[in-house]
Amino acid sequence: MKKQSAIIFAIMMMVTTIYALSLGNIGYSQQQGESSILDSINVKNSNLTLGKPFYTEKFEFPINQNSGDSKNNGTSASSGYSFEGNGTLDDLQITASGNGNEISREDGTNFLTGRALFTSSQNGTASYSFEAITNTTGEGIRTSLGAAFFDANATGNLESLRSIVGVYESYIDESHGKGIFAMWHINDLLSK
Repeated sequence: MKKQSAIIFAIMMMVTTIYALSLGNIGYSQQQGESSILDSINVKNSNLTLGKPFYTEKFEFPINQNSGDSKNNGTSASSGYSFEGNGTLDDLQITASGNGNEISREDGTNFLTGRALFTSSQNGTASYSFEAITNTTGEGIRTSLGAAFFDANATGNLESLRSIVGVYESYIDESHGKGIFAMWHINDLLSK
């Protein structure tokens, strides 16, 4: 009996000690008194101006490769697509190709994800992943606004695209099967 009382007492002491120690950490994230290097850093690009796009492209409307699959969750349809286009990156002629997935949303917009590859006429390459939100205007033009995350493996005269982030917009006229695409660098966010 004494042994059980001693064990129970030891357990109670451990629980009490753990509880008391945890109380000391509750307000840690709310402490205001300590300074951080972040206190002296100004947010860059607080008034972001994109300027002229570094890449523009005209393309044929993506060819739908499979029909919507609304079995996933009952509220959204998903379809895969591929695309090809020709554009200009600064003064270089570029062939762009890629594929992706489009998921319909309840609010009438679509969510796009995928991969793309830029190839220059001098055999430079740069690949990236992308995400975007699309919507369709009253005139039937599909608009997209998205971000591109370039891989670190860009080669040749496209090496400047290594590990950069770009934002883009595109416009697709489904009735004529044509589209335009423009991308901007987000400069100076990360030092290299």
